[in-house]
Order: sequence, then C-alpha cells, then structure tokens
Amino acid sequence: MNWKILLNPFEKHSEKALLLFGIIMTFLGSFIAYLTKSRFDGVIDMHVVDQITFLEPLVDNLLNTLLLFLLFYLLGKRINNKTRWVDILSVSIISRIPFYVLPLFNIDGLLAKITEKILNGIDLQNLSQPPVIEFSDLIILLVFAMVTVLCLAWFIALLWNGFRVATNTKGTKNIVLFIVFLLLSEALSKILISTLNFY
Repeated sequence: MNWKILLNPFEKHSEKALLLFGIIMTFLGSFIAYLTKSRFDGVIDMHVVDQITFLEPLVDNLLNTLLLFLLFYLLGKRINNKTRWVDILSVSIISRIPFYVLPLFNIDGLLAKITEKILNGIDLQNLSQPPVIEFSDLIILLVFAMVTVLCLAWFIALLWNGFRVATNTKGTKNIVLFIVFLLLSEALSKILISTLNFY
C-alpha cells in the first residue's frame, strides 16, 4: 500500500478529482452516520444520538467543511496571496474523510448500548465506586478510542499536507498559525452546529 497517497493525495491528484471524490465520500459518510445515529457535531467530533434525520449529519459535514475552508483560505491568502480557493476547498473536504469510519462502531447501536450500560452502572450515592464494565465492552471502547486517535492524526496529516501544498508554506510560525486556526475551527464549529442545527 502506498501510504503517501493516504497521507498526501494532493501532490498526485488534481483538485477536481479530489473534490469529486470528497463530495461522494461526504454523502456516503453522512448516510452511514444517519444509519448509525451518529452526529459530527464539531470539526473533530463524532457522537451517537437517540434520534436522527438524514439531513442532520449531512448539515454537520457541510458546516464543518465550509468552516475549515473559510478559515484556512483566509490563512492561506495571508501566507501566500496566490493560494487558490479550489485547492483549500479540496483540502477541507478530503481531510474530513477519516472521521467517516467512526460511525461504523455504532452499527446496531453498539456504542450507544455500551454507554447506556456504563451510565446506568454509576451509583450517584457513591461516586467513589466506579461502574462495572464488561470485558467485551471495555475492549470495544479501547479499540474505538485507538481508531479515533488514528483518525484524528490522519485528519491532521491530510489537512496539514494539503494546506502546505496549496500555500507552499514553510516555517515554525505558520505551523503555529495552522494549529491555532485548527483549534479555532473546532470551537466555532461547536457553536455553529449547536446554534444553527439545534444539536
């Protein structure tokens, strides 16, 4: 397997091909999230819910992608005035693809059921006593946590590599700005989705 393609497809493929693939994956990821009752309620967030419509995860993804695009296009233009909007858009849409793996852990409501069992096992009268977690549930949660970390790392790698290619950026200062804008995008996405999408 060519790992470079997975981490930096922006050097090998045109922005049009990346945009088309990204759009297809956004709709597919939204559909999977709908089937598994999962919400992308932030640029780097995924949570399971009790009730869902197809439009909710789709709107989540569109808002997250749009926010990434706007913020990183502004940053890109500041770094390099020749930065093209289409390149940043393809970076924004492709970088979110790793998160579309996570809803698969909630097939048949698996994550929701484990979470409910853990919450029901909490003794509010004796919070010092931890809830009992079944070994099989613990394994699933640990695997989910590891996959989540891997998907987050993959997202950041895609976003950074694409942004670096699109802007020809260099230097520690721009890396720091990239991190600041990523954190800002997460904070703003939480506010936008909770406000506009009534999460």
